[in-house]
Amino acid sequence: MLSKKNITLLAIILALIVLFTIGCKSVKTKEEFEEEFPQEMPENEAEDEEDENIRETLVYYQNDAGYLVPVMRRIPWEEGIAKATLRKMIDSPEQQQDFMAMGLKPLLPEGTEILGMSIKDGLAKLDLNKKAMEFNSAVEESNMVQGVTLTLTDFSTIDRVQFLFEGKVVETLKYGTDVSKPIEPQDVNLELSSSASRDGEKVTVFFHSSPDAVFDYIVPVTRIVEDESVSIETAIREILNGPMDEGLSIDIPVDTKLLGVQVDNGITYINFSKEFEQLAEMPQSEQLVLKSIIMTAKQFPYVEEVIIMVEGKEYEGAKVSVSAFANEF
Repeated sequence: MLSKKNITLLAIILALIVLFTIGCKSVKTKEEFEEEFPQEMPENEAEDEEDENIRETLVYYQNDAGYLVPVMRRIPWEEGIAKATLRKMIDSPEQQQDFMAMGLKPLLPEGTEILGMSIKDGLAKLDLNKKAMEFNSAVEESNMVQGVTLTLTDFSTIDRVQFLFEGKVVETLKYGTDVSKPIEPQDVNLELSSSASRDGEKVTVFFHSSPDAVFDYIVPVTRIVEDESVSIETAIREILNGPMDEGLSIDIPVDTKLLGVQVDNGITYINFSKEFEQLAEMPQSEQLVLKSIIMTAKQFPYVEEVIIMVEGKEYEGAKVSVSAFANEF
């Protein structure tokens, strides 16, 4: 017969065994825990993982008025992503939905094929079939050459493009566009006033589509001015002068004047006269005007942020998000 002491000791041992067994059953492996309690990936982490496989790429198209229009496209990473980007510029049934949604036209004609492309020492040799030479006007032809060059040189490994057709270099295209030598990115949508010389200084000014247009987008224009040097004041003055062509617009209220520009630690304050306040009464144009002004100011590398003022006070409607791209799709 067991003594009371032995019985007590045995009871303690049995209790420890039970506790140990329960404890072991409560310990789960990482796999068992995740299977029982699956965790959702935080949204920002999911987006980061997706973004790693996407490149925000600047692609050029043209509008009905013949202006080149830059659009940011999110293109999945793949080997030969530059060629994948060019395919987004070819007129094809598969692309028609995108073109209609953007309200823009492709630069490369239907039937265009990319026969090959090589990149070495900054030079991209692009071989296209003869369909890529078929255009209905000199504007379309020039836009193709310039737009393709601007699109490809947005890649850090490319700074100039040599066009080939069926494996051969040609001197000029149908309407006289010279493609005999490597082409560097040129001034987008270059315009020349009657009073300016081609040797004058150049400034990029962003205008927008007309208020009654079906599609809203920002269009960069390279303007030649008589100023000996170009500044933010020069650029904003040219915005106030407005576009030279009816195909573009800038709905800044009449009689608005530039009172001054001040730059402080990367923040640029652009001060307009009281007439600018009337912009708040044009909701269909307000965001386009503000974006055009901000994009124009941001062409200067020292500008990090733009604050629009009216008579020395911040414009109440100036809160507009502007990315590095004029248009996004």
